[in-house]
Amino acid sequence: MSLLDSELFDRRDPFEPYDMCLEEPLKARHKDFTMAFGYLIESCQEQLQGRSLAELQFAIEFSNWLMTNAEQRFRHELIFGQSREKTVVFLTDPRKILALFEDYDLNDQAEFPNATPEDYFAVLALGKCFEAIETHERLTAYGRGETQYMDRSWGDNSEFDVQDSLYHTAISARDSLLSEARDLIAFIDGIHFSQLRAKNSGKRGAKAKNSAFATLNTKLMAVYDERYQHLTNRHAASRLYDDFINEVDHVLRTDDPAHRISIWIGIHKKKLLRTL
Repeated sequence: MSLLDSELFDRRDPFEPYDMCLEEPLKARHKDFTMAFGYLIESCQEQLQGRSLAELQFAIEFSNWLMTNAEQRFRHELIFGQSREKTVVFLTDPRKILALFEDYDLNDQAEFPNATPEDYFAVLALGKCFEAIETHERLTAYGRGETQYMDRSWGDNSEFDVQDSLYHTAISARDSLLSEARDLIAFIDGIHFSQLRAKNSGKRGAKAKNSAFATLNTKLMAVYDERYQHLTNRHAASRLYDDFINEVDHVLRTDDPAHRISIWIGIHKKKLLRTL
């Protein structure tokens, strides 16, 4: 993954909303790329809400430093035996980049406080998107004859070949930048989905567990009222455990289920007294 231009956010406001001209699509500045640019910018800005320009500029500097050091390390490993394929995967795989950020305590960075890897991924994606836009705008200006950049009318045949090659190289660069930005946003979405799934799974587990507890409690207290009120709490709890041992062991994860049932009986009796 290439380094970002440290002056990128000086040239383009990272907080300015992107106008996709949804009501007048023919006036969209970037034509067929409008929706792609708009989606990426909106996704990044949503992740980076509340951040300052200084914080985003620091994030670019830190990311560039991180990538430079990582690339040097991987080149060293390549020279001393690591296959080239593994190095290429590292430079393009967000999972490998995530591992780099996880090596550092991002919470302690005063210049980018309480940052998460998702925040850094959003900065990287926004930077990639802006660089793709700048490349696209240069290509568009060249195609309209508004700039000498890769001007097909300039020079002899050999120079035309160079300009034509640069033109197609720029197209490839723009598409690669867009692809990298999409991959980063997709990875952020994946992190958010995993977090939401884990949260919902925990809620469902707690709900199911609480429901099982409530059902067992109601059942045992009904039998207690019917058969064992004349016994002490502990004795009644032992009898209830013997009567429903399989159900109790399935629900109660404790070394002394009879003691837990005894506590339930005590609470149950207090509730009955309050109703009298």
